[in-house]
Amino acid sequence: EEIAEILNLPLGTVKARIFRAREMLNKKMRNLG
Repeated sequence: EEIAEILNLPLGTVKARIFRAREMLNKKMRNLG
């Protein structure tokens, strides 16, 4: 919640970005594996 306040972004947007970042990491890990 603090991150959303600092960046002045909706909490949903922050969670969506984190979710996308995790998905990208998972895809990269699969390609490496």
